[in-house]
Amino acid sequence: MGRIIHVELTAADLGRAATFYAEAFGWQPEPSPFIEGYLVAQTGEGEGIDGAIMSRDYQQQTTIAWIEVDDLDASLDAVVKAGGTRAGEVQELPGVGRLAYVRDLEGTLLGLRQ
Repeated sequence: MGRIIHVELTAADLGRAATFYAEAFGWQPEPSPFIEGYLVAQTGEGEGIDGAIMSRDYQQQTTIAWIEVDDLDASLDAVVKAGGTRAGEVQELPGVGRLAYVRDLEGTLLGLRQ
């Protein structure tokens, strides 16, 4: 089953957004060691998911949910078979896994991670 495991928030002004989430919710955004213009954010202890704030230079949609999948290639095929589309190439992020973006039938961008 595809469980939501991560959320990305996009921002025109990364610093301003990071300050807002730190002050409003106590997040601790830190620069990603892999991607420029991308901050990873611990959102707190206990159940729930962590997030990230990234530059809108990468994606324009304001919020992107990430879904964990067992087999990325099979999931990409299933998205296309269901009428969705792939949105970019598969990427390998060290220590994280294989990643890809897709769009559903309404045009909503989602991330898939194996």
